[in-house]
Amino acid sequence: MKWKTKNGVQHANYYGSLTQASTVRLGKDKNGNDLYVPFSSMLPMVNPNDLVVGGWDICSDNLAIAMEKAGVLEPDLQSQLWNEMSKHQPLPSIYEPDFIAANQNDRATNLIQGPKGKQLEKIQQDIR
Repeated sequence: MKWKTKNGVQHANYYGSLTQASTVRLGKDKNGNDLYVPFSSMLPMVNPNDLVVGGWDICSDNLAIAMEKAGVLEPDLQSQLWNEMSKHQPLPSIYEPDFIAANQNDRATNLIQGPKGKQLEKIQQDIR
C-alpha cells in the first residue's frame, strides 16, 4: 500500500516493528562469521498481517467516518481504506463525564449501560 503525503509518497513497511525488522546474532557459522537470524524466527509470534484490531468508542460512527473526523491519516490513505473501514463499528464504551470533554456529550451514542462494575466486566469480556 502507498499513499501521498505532504513529504512525498509513503510506502507501508515494518521499519518500526522490532518483531519484523530486527535481527539477532545467533552465533557463528562454520567459517567463523557472525550469523544473524530474524527476531521473529526465534520466538513464536503472530504475523502483523494476521492481527485483528478492535477498540471502543462512545460514538457509534463506523470507522471510516471516525477516521475522517479525526483526521489523523492522510486524505489519500483514508480514501484507500474507506471501503474496508466503513464495514466496522467500534465496540460500545464507558461514558464517564469526569474524563471526557464536555463537548463530547452529543456524540455519546455507543455506550455500555449499567453500574460501573458491570461496565468493567463488559470491557474485560470484550478483551477476552
